[in-house]
Amino acid sequence: MKLTRRQIMLGAAAAPFALAERRVLGSNDDLRVAVVGLRGRGQDHIAGFVAQKGVRVVALCDVDEQVLAQRVADFAKKHGSTPRAVVDVRELCDAKDVDVIAIATPNHWHALMAIWALQGGKHVYVEKPVSHSVREGRALVDWAKRTGLVVQTGTQCRSSQGLREGIAFVRDGGLGRITLARGLCYKPRGSIGKVAEDQPIPRGLDYELWCGPAANTPLRRKNLHYDWHWVWATGNGDLGNQGIHQMDICRWALGESALPEATRAWGARVGYVDDGETPNSMVVVHEYAAAPLVFEVRGLPRAAGQKEMDRFLGASVGCVIHCEGGWLAIPSYSDAKAFDRDGKLVREWRGGGDHFANFVAAVRANDPTRLTAPIEGGHVSSALCHLGNISVRLGAAAEPAPIAERVAHDVAASEAHARLCEHLRANAVDLSATPLAFGRRLRLDPATEGFLGEDAAAAEVLARGTHRAPFVIPEP
Repeated sequence: MKLTRRQIMLGAAAAPFALAERRVLGSNDDLRVAVVGLRGRGQDHIAGFVAQKGVRVVALCDVDEQVLAQRVADFAKKHGSTPRAVVDVRELCDAKDVDVIAIATPNHWHALMAIWALQGGKHVYVEKPVSHSVREGRALVDWAKRTGLVVQTGTQCRSSQGLREGIAFVRDGGLGRITLARGLCYKPRGSIGKVAEDQPIPRGLDYELWCGPAANTPLRRKNLHYDWHWVWATGNGDLGNQGIHQMDICRWALGESALPEATRAWGARVGYVDDGETPNSMVVVHEYAAAPLVFEVRGLPRAAGQKEMDRFLGASVGCVIHCEGGWLAIPSYSDAKAFDRDGKLVREWRGGGDHFANFVAAVRANDPTRLTAPIEGGHVSSALCHLGNISVRLGAAAEPAPIAERVAHDVAASEAHARLCEHLRANAVDLSATPLAFGRRLRLDPATEGFLGEDAAAAEVLARGTHRAPFVIPEP
């Protein structure tokens, strides 16, 4: 595709630009949406927007021409109209007939694509995590503030009525003071296999555009799609994949709007040897002053040879908010249950919500404050995941006993570590042969999101990530 001068400029961090004018919507105007990234979550975006009154999906975008053609054909058959097919998202950023760009691409594209859309005068719905690194997430927030456009984060639990009521209950003191927020991502993740040589790129896929900000290197895993989650250049592991939802819920329950004063994590990819890089077993501790946030990732089953996953107080993928008078269990995207200290059910709440409807209402009102998941919060929750990963990546191999000694002063961390080790032993993992990486304790200034202390420089490198020209993050 031949790019215009402006499209080239969009990819240059230091290049001058002019923000595009945006259409002011009237009450009877159709909202025109383009969906980008169509293999997985993008199909939910299509369905979610089509279901909204006065909303039209006018364009579909994907770098895989075969997937793109199939989604366009499916849309035409189901809905009776044919959206425009686009390969390069920059065409949509310049389009006069698009009001919203909805982003469901791999993680490494989220922030840059959202910023390009804002520069083009588009409102944005961007999937979680909203960023691939801490600094690009903050840049996205700054661009949203500069343009005044509506940017919704894809953490749809924020629109769940059951969760909103349950969390309001504990934050109002229904179970006494909150003492600990625990996030759980016990989700089965098997080996992605190991290849001995470069793999072919799927036919019809523009690999240069697929890589985008990431280095255009040969494919060294069996599957290009989805397994990008487990490679640092494009994904954030399950902490930033599934875990971002539960991390966000925990922060929500704590009422924290900024990063913590310190973070430490430990974990590794254990139980198999494959081409993945991100941990499948992990503990993260965010040191908030009022109460800590502890997050646990487990990709292996309850025990070797089993299929079932571990559960903690009834949840496998969920949250447990510990309080002086009991706990709030959140085992799903729509249910919350309050228990007293004896484990007796006190109250329960059920009910989902329509995250797309919330976004559409905010766009029509041209009012970001109406969002249940505004971009600022999306950035902070995403950054909490990034901090855990940064800590582990800067860590050093350590056996269970030394780790236990280092975290013995922290009851919650010590207990989580002991259960993780027990879980790995049940899966026949030899932590002497394949030890966990005990991460660096990252100290931060929450007001500036800057790192402090001797690890600041190394942490900052990972917090910035890498972006190759012309796919760089523009300064706001």
